[in-house]
Amino acid sequence: MNLKQKRPWIAIIWFAVWGLFQAYAVFSVITGAWKRPEAFPEEAYNSLIYPDMFFIPLYLSTSILLLRKHRLGNIFGLIAGGAVIYVMIYLLALSGLKGTENLIFDSLFLSINIVAIIQIVKLREVEGRYELT
Repeated sequence: MNLKQKRPWIAIIWFAVWGLFQAYAVFSVITGAWKRPEAFPEEAYNSLIYPDMFFIPLYLSTSILLLRKHRLGNIFGLIAGGAVIYVMIYLLALSGLKGTENLIFDSLFLSINIVAIIQIVKLREVEGRYELT
């Protein structure tokens, strides 16, 4: 398989899993089934639900567009990746870098997301869709 036939599988799987996880989390928070981590203030934590509702379709459509090799997949992937980076840094800052679970999972999610973004950029750079100088 040559490089032009490759798909950014890490990004495809990541955005699909992240979108489904966010849909589950938002639904759970709205229904009261989600336990808020103690490190987060309630008001600031609940304020993340509304942006998440907007970004869930973006995460899922990014995965589909990347899978289909649609040209918008790259753009959506970079926007969705930036949104995840923003949220993860916000959550890390909000927690005051306290709470072992929060630090581990937020850092893990941030790392996977950065790998997914790098994969999108590298594969598209090799295919010649971006001209980097």
